Amino acid sequence: DLHGNAGTTVKILGSVFGANSISNQEYVGIGLNLLDEGMEYEALMEFALTAAGAVTNESVVELLYTNLVNSAPTNSESAPYLALLEGGMSKGALGVFAADHDLNIANIDLIGLAQTGVEFI
Repeated sequence: DLHGNAGTTVKILGSVFGANSISNQEYVGIGLNLLDEGMEYEALMEFALTAAGAVTNESVVELLYTNLVNSAPTNSESAPYLALLEGGMSKGALGVFAADHDLNIANIDLIGLAQTGVEFI
């Protein structure tokens, strides 16, 4: 069911580790397990960002932007997102915004995955 924890997991993977990461059965399994145990979407996003090495505001914005649009942001493109983080938005909340964005949904082919499913271990 890609409307539940599986969908959340693949959206996080796509936005943080890139679209190809949704075929990493171990990563999918980790995400599903943590969500099934009660971890919230935003908390899992923070966990994934940290695992990817994105710990500064700048690295979070660059990573998410790059994975959504397939190129690194310019200073002017990253400025509004940095302002959100500097204004108090959590890295997890920005990550959830990116994960739920139409660009990420298209990049990971979430609609196609609903037909084929996603494998995990």
